[in-house]
This record gives sequence, C-alpha cells and structure tokens, in this order.
Amino acid sequence: MEKPDYLVDATSTIEPQRGPLSKESRELLEDNFFVFETALGWCNSYQRTKYGGTEINTMSDVKDVGKCCKACQESHLAADPPVSCNAWTWCGDQETCGSDYLRCILKHIQDSNKPAAASGSDIGWSSGLINHAKENSSKADTGKKSEDSGRKYHVLLTAAGFNQQWLARIAYYHYCKMKEEHPNSDMGGFTRLLHTGEPDIWMDVIPTFVALALPPGVDKGYIVLNRPYGILQWIEQEMHKIPEKYVLISEPDHLFVRPLPNFMVGNKPATYPFWYIQPYENRALIRKIVGPIPDEDFEHIHKIGSSPLILSKGDLAKIVPSWLNVSVVLKNNPESDQTFGWIQEMYAWSIASFLEGIHDYVLVKDMILHPPFDSKLGNSPIIHLTYGMTLAKNGKFVRNDKAPWIFNKRDYSSVPPPRNLTPPPNGTTNEVVIRVIKLINEATSNIPGWDEYAQNSVDRCCRFDESAQ
Repeated sequence: MEKPDYLVDATSTIEPQRGPLSKESRELLEDNFFVFETALGWCNSYQRTKYGGTEINTMSDVKDVGKCCKACQESHLAADPPVSCNAWTWCGDQETCGSDYLRCILKHIQDSNKPAAASGSDIGWSSGLINHAKENSSKADTGKKSEDSGRKYHVLLTAAGFNQQWLARIAYYHYCKMKEEHPNSDMGGFTRLLHTGEPDIWMDVIPTFVALALPPGVDKGYIVLNRPYGILQWIEQEMHKIPEKYVLISEPDHLFVRPLPNFMVGNKPATYPFWYIQPYENRALIRKIVGPIPDEDFEHIHKIGSSPLILSKGDLAKIVPSWLNVSVVLKNNPESDQTFGWIQEMYAWSIASFLEGIHDYVLVKDMILHPPFDSKLGNSPIIHLTYGMTLAKNGKFVRNDKAPWIFNKRDYSSVPPPRNLTPPPNGTTNEVVIRVIKLINEATSNIPGWDEYAQNSVDRCCRFDESAQ
C-alpha cells in the first residue's frame, strides 16, 4: 500500500546513542537544577539551596544526593501522610558545611509549591522534593481498565496562565464534540496538566492533573520550563492509570476541527515539522550543549517540538527526563538562551530525543494549520492559534497592528473573549481565519456560565478605523 503524501518518513541509519551532555552542560546542571533516577523513581536536585520544613530523620556520611533522595523515597513509602518525607537536603561542600558535610536531612514541607529555603553561593547544601500530588489535585480521565485501546491515544494538554485557562476550556469543548461525533476515532481520554501547582475554576469540568511548579527561581521567568517538569510528574503518578498505549501532547491553543488520526507508523512517534526549528544551522551551538556530533547525524535531530506529538508511553517516559535536563541547560547557557529564546524547550525536545535514541519520526506536514498564513482548511485536524490575524476592510491579510479587524489571543490575557466575536470582514477568503472565529463563538455560546466567566470582556476583533486600510 502506498504511503499517503502527507507523511514524510524520517528513517535512521545509526544506532541509538544515550550520549552524555558536554562537560560544560553537566557543570551547568550541577550548579542549578536537574533530575536523575533511583531504583524507586525520579528525583530532582536544586543546588546551593537548603529547604526548611519539619525534620523527620538525619543521617550522616551519605555519599551523594542520589542516596539522600532515595532515603526520602523509602521513608515516604514506609510512612503515612501527613508525616511522610516529601523533601530532603544534603551537604556535599565540605568547606561551607563543616561538620554537616555529607549530612542528609529528611523533611516534610507543608506546601511543596513554596518550600522555605536558604539559597545562594555561600550555601553548600542541595535540596530536592519528592513529587507526589496533593490530595484532590488529580481529577484526570483514566478511562476503563478493561478497554482494548488499540491505536487510541490519550490527550495530554499542558497549560499555565490565565489566557491558557480559557483556551483550554474551548479546546476541551471541541475535543468532546469530536469524541461524540466520531466515537470510533483514535481519540481516547483527556487530561489537562496544570503545571502551575494550583487548581483553578475548571477542575470540576475538565479532567485535570495539577503538577507542582519548579522551585522558585529555577525557571528564571521562562514558565515553559515547568512543562517537562509537570509531564514528568504525570508520568510517575498518573500515566500507569490510563488504558491507552499512546499519548498526544497538546496545548490549549490547539483546536480540533476533525478527529486527529494516530499518524504513528509502527512505534515511530508522529509530529509536525516546524520550519523555524533549525538544528543543522545551529549545529555549532548544539555541539557545545551535547558534545561532538558528526554533521550527518544532524538529520536525526529533527525540526520538531514537543507538540502536537503522538508517541508511546514508553518513549514518553524515556525522553521527558532528558528533555527537562536539556531545557535547564539551554536556559542557563547564555548563548542558547538568547539564540533559541521562547522556543528553546522545542529544541530541547529534539535534542533529548536524539540523546535517548529516538531517531525515527513520522513528520506530518498537514497535522496543524497556522492562520493567517494557512488559508485552506484541507484535511488538517488541528488549527494552531499562535499568530495574530490582521485583516483589511476588504478581508485581505495585512501586516498591520492597527488593521480594522484583528484576532489575537494575547488581547485576552486577563479577561476571556465574550460570546459572539465579530466575524472577519466580508470578502475574507481565508477559510482558516473564518473557522477560528466560528470555533470560538460556537464554544462560548454552548459553555454554561460563559457570560459570568467573561464578565466585563470586550470584543477586540472589530477595530474599524477610517485610517486603517
């Protein structure tokens, strides 16, 4: 059978490599925040930081952070909350710690989102949290254990911030509509992953898992860094509960217009190739991050990000810890932070996939649409609301932030859009822009209580101005 032309099969000719990061990158991690694995699960370690909290136990001559974290994990398993260990602190700097050198202190912190801590260059301690969800922090959709999930995937939508809150509600509306209209599609269960550490008003409406945010100061204002950290917690605590074999990583501004097929070929993950991710062109910088890589191997560091992406649960669990560590490196390396900017976690996913030996991806060119640059709906299942849409009075696309008709999700960062947004001007031929407003208006017209939720909101689409063309 001939493969459909919307599939571009990326094949690998090299053996999987679990190569280490470069010496400079390892030093960056060791001076900041990183995750590592023990026999009991994943640990995180925040350097030059000493957490407060109630002491449960103190041990001497503990050789490394791994042994200290594992001791906390063992204590947690052996005790009943609320007195179980959920944090640890260990001193590995003999000069600053003195008699506390190699001491491990197991602790319980009341609020894991806000661990009281001393930090700074003069602190010789390292600290970490044992990531366990708060009571009632998970209302995830775990499906039926007996269900034969076949090719179905579980939708994992990651979100943080108010503008993503209303977008997630609209995205969930259209997910439910697709599920109802196409019960035999590959779409399985749904979980919104809030990586803010706090529940919100949609907890009882959208199946949701609330992950702890990174410790204060780690993300350095780059909130997206919490995304891999949140997914790692979901993997540890929730993933084993879902019946689906596969996971779709999605975002609040991904709106379904038709069911998304499971585009995977065999076990190869399926995703969209982003034109602005350019590993080969940035190969000198990437080599500084991961060490020597031959030019020919860069074809296996793909032009992809972490969503929309469908992959097996096993590959997800394999990539995510490396994704988090590489993300921390890219943020703390001044050159990569400046070069990659807001999309650095996308580069981190591509690099982590390579490091973990996931070299084969199915790249689906028509997986998502980007209005206003895409104008025909075709058969694409997802519209991505990332760019502002600016139209002249005649309906033509113009690059003008004072255009008479504009839709930009960023205009609703503090208040959600009201019902019945003004449609694009007469004469508009861009099918995708027209559909976007219809999708939003349909959802807000059918979601109960939207008027109260969007109280004091203003329609910012219609800006007819005689000076605008």
